[in-house]
Amino acid sequence: MNLKSLDIFCEIIDNYGDIGVVYRLAKELKFIYKDKVEIRVILNKLEEFMELNKKAKNIGCQEIDGIIYLTNEYLAKNICTFSPANVIIEAFGCSILEEYLEKAKDESELLINLEYLSGEDWVEGIHLMESPLGAKKLKKYFFMPGFTEKTGGVIVDSLFIDRKKIVLKNKEVYMKKYLPELCGKNYFLGTIFSYEKNFLPLLDVLLNNKKENCLLVLGEKSQGSIKEILGNKNIEKIDETCYKYENILLKFMPFLKQEEYEELINLVDYNFVRGEDSFVRALLTGKPFIWHIYLQDEMAHMDKIDGFINQYRKTLNNSGLSKALDIHTELLRDYNLRNSNSLELGKERFENFFNEFDNISKLSQNYSEYIELKCNLIDKLNKFILKY
Repeated sequence: MNLKSLDIFCEIIDNYGDIGVVYRLAKELKFIYKDKVEIRVILNKLEEFMELNKKAKNIGCQEIDGIIYLTNEYLAKNICTFSPANVIIEAFGCSILEEYLEKAKDESELLINLEYLSGEDWVEGIHLMESPLGAKKLKKYFFMPGFTEKTGGVIVDSLFIDRKKIVLKNKEVYMKKYLPELCGKNYFLGTIFSYEKNFLPLLDVLLNNKKENCLLVLGEKSQGSIKEILGNKNIEKIDETCYKYENILLKFMPFLKQEEYEELINLVDYNFVRGEDSFVRALLTGKPFIWHIYLQDEMAHMDKIDGFINQYRKTLNNSGLSKALDIHTELLRDYNLRNSNSLELGKERFENFFNEFDNISKLSQNYSEYIELKCNLIDKLNKFILKY
């Protein structure tokens, strides 16, 4: 295919998760194609995007770093003079304006339904399957992100990999940027970006690890969960964003741009993350991680976490670190085993995770290398489009 233009549709539902993936995808495709391909992103709303990219404004059509961003409202008003791209990406089964789709059936060549990330076995069978549209020209295919070579993989963007290398080579510079008060000190650093959670068991374990700990808490839900337990402990308030609890420094971080968050998670020792985009970034750091998956009705989210655990174990079963693998996957499952976003206590055993931390670090590094080498969604997507 002679790729000339690309439209990406995104409907923002789960806070920053959907737009986080699409924004990253658009940036990386622009980096690859440069000015050879016109890239447009069509959004149902702009508030979350304006938080992720400070250059964005609350207007219907704007160009940022060579990418055109449109709203559905702007598209609807201008559909009579609007030409669909020859390749369209429909992110996460979002709705596409009907008038646009009717035009695309005659003018466009390829419609890719980019689905949510999943580790479940059935994903391989659906990946690249055609979904009949009844159009003479336009063809639609499922593109299924996943954790195996036979799926679409995950977004391994060169921009992130380069940023990771820069941070690791210049840790003192980035410590000064984000944590100047900790420069020259030996803190055990972790980030928490989570849904609602009772973090008391985690704090209890850190109290006894004979280290100076610092937890960087991001996002309203994580910070709210921590605040729920602050009043019940002998905690020193340093300022509005920083608290000291014996050997644990709790630092509430401001909202960070996507690029800043990437720098931070590469700077620390471990990451607790939520959502698809942050989870994949955590995997690619090669550092120990815990994934807080989005809660679904009737515990449907456990199928997704079990699917990932299954693929994770398959990849690392021959690592010679079976004890660490058992402990890590047990915590991943227990951390998500809930049927409500309450602050009730779970059965997580954080002490086992930290006791095996060095070996879990080796597992995480091995998995990061596997993902980067075998599961690069950008490469897979690009090859599929160009060979179509």
